[in-house]
Amino acid sequence: MSQSKVDLPALIMVLFFTANIVVDIYDPFEMPILQEIGWAVFVLGFLVLIYVALYLRSGFFGATDPNLGHLITKGPYAFCRHPLYVSFLVIMIGMDLIFRSPTGLIFTFLLSLPSAVYRARIEDKLLRAKFGEEWDRYARKVGFMLPKLSREAPRVD
Repeated sequence: MSQSKVDLPALIMVLFFTANIVVDIYDPFEMPILQEIGWAVFVLGFLVLIYVALYLRSGFFGATDPNLGHLITKGPYAFCRHPLYVSFLVIMIGMDLIFRSPTGLIFTFLLSLPSAVYRARIEDKLLRAKFGEEWDRYARKVGFMLPKLSREAPRVD
């Protein structure tokens, strides 16, 4: 009988994001903020999630270990290497704001964000192992979770 391999980075991220939602719902404190702002942030994150899913297609429901035979570098992946995790974080911040939960917002930045970064770093290592120099070229050009700001001075010809 074969044993199932537990995807620990994915499990940690899902547990923290789920706990984050519970914190939002049961937080006894309330921030003085319009819920509409939270809904706008939530919808923005959800739209980015859909955009990313269209590019990942069958890879969307994959484990941390890459399951696609090619490296995706177009669409949202032209801006950052982990737009899916960014969309999850934007959705979570939107939920924190919808519930007006200051504790949820703190939880997002202290636990949910680090869990997403942890999974993304593991994924980077796996992608580098699978795609080698192609990955290295891509990673040099594109930021980790935010677009890379070029430090090169513009060329004057």
